[in-house]
Amino acid sequence: MLAWRCAPLTRLPRFQTSLIRNCVTVSPKLYTVLAASSTQQAGPSKAAALIIGNEILSGSITDTNTPWLAQLLYKQGVDLVRAEYIPDDIDDIKQTVLRLKERVGPDGVIFSSGGIGPTHDDVTYEALASAFGAQLKIHEPTVQLMQAHYAKTGKEVNEARLRMATLPEGAEVLVTEGLWVPLVNLKNVYILPGIPRLFQGMINAHKDRFTGGAAFQTLSVYTSMGEGDLADIFGDVAKQFPAVRMGSYPNVDAQDKRFTAKLQLECRNAKQLEEAMAAVKNKIPTHALAD
Repeated sequence: MLAWRCAPLTRLPRFQTSLIRNCVTVSPKLYTVLAASSTQQAGPSKAAALIIGNEILSGSITDTNTPWLAQLLYKQGVDLVRAEYIPDDIDDIKQTVLRLKERVGPDGVIFSSGGIGPTHDDVTYEALASAFGAQLKIHEPTVQLMQAHYAKTGKEVNEARLRMATLPEGAEVLVTEGLWVPLVNLKNVYILPGIPRLFQGMINAHKDRFTGGAAFQTLSVYTSMGEGDLADIFGDVAKQFPAVRMGSYPNVDAQDKRFTAKLQLECRNAKQLEEAMAAVKNKIPTHALAD
């Protein structure tokens, strides 16, 4: 993995770098050490997803990136606290990303999806640069990767395609092996394409960056009792174990008669999780517990 940042060389720590025009390529191994030392935090980090695209809001395309991201971050110990869908509108993108920055805090991350293609309605780079007071500039290392990619297909890197290499100045630009598409990090806003194959592949390649506290652990129990009958039981246990997340989910499969409701408990602390589950089971009659 390579990491480029458009910044004066003198602002970087003293380790070996190779200058590529106005950007710096950082040794991946050294970069990992630096990133780990600079992003340590007391508790789990927070994240938000910003899904951009008129086609999502019109129902023309179904968003599969958010559920995938939620599952990945859950395993990584990062709390996904917000997901928002907005149109390809510069002002809307600016206002939303700044609001999400406040929501996740200074150590949190935002993942944007969509709006970085070559057409007139792809305005995500422009909007996010404006939100953080940055200028847009052709990023030559990305142009070089793009040229190598399109040369294989016989296509020209024209003005429209150069829009995809016109990035916010000062942003960190990450390279994903096998792809020319840049993963741009602008003040902890990771700017990604909406195509699921690219969105998911690029985040997976750099997922070591996105780790919070201890990952959640989950325990479940199935019961023949209805949610209305379980409400008081859940409420009592929730008061006793405030750190444990509790949810009840009705069985929506009419053909499956084995249970009426599933109770799911989640916690980062295994001992508290087990104690909470024991308390739940103790309050449910034995005959109402399903296998």
